[in-house]
Amino acid sequence: MKKMTYDLSQIKNISDNDPDFIKMMVDTFVKEMPVDLERLAAAVVEEDRVNVHRFAHKMKPSLELFGLKGHQQALVLEAWTKNNGPEDLNEDFMKLQQELEETLIQLKRDF
Repeated sequence: MKKMTYDLSQIKNISDNDPDFIKMMVDTFVKEMPVDLERLAAAVVEEDRVNVHRFAHKMKPSLELFGLKGHQQALVLEAWTKNNGPEDLNEDFMKLQQELEETLIQLKRDF
């Protein structure tokens, strides 16, 4: 069995371990994150700095709240939008995408 990619300790802490709140947060994450990831992917492919920033910035708090390492990739993507360098975002985006896809599978299985 694979190691869990997510950590719900922050959600449990802010909710006083309320199972209904935790389930609501997981359901929201599972519903919204694939849409944001798809939009971020399109922006990365198009090198659309405005939308890369928009979706990386939008995703950051959820990534951090769920204890995902992808939070760091979101920071890199967001920083790319502020400079004019020709950096290749594909590696950071692929790491983020891979972790998110695995996390979504695990959360659907666990909840």
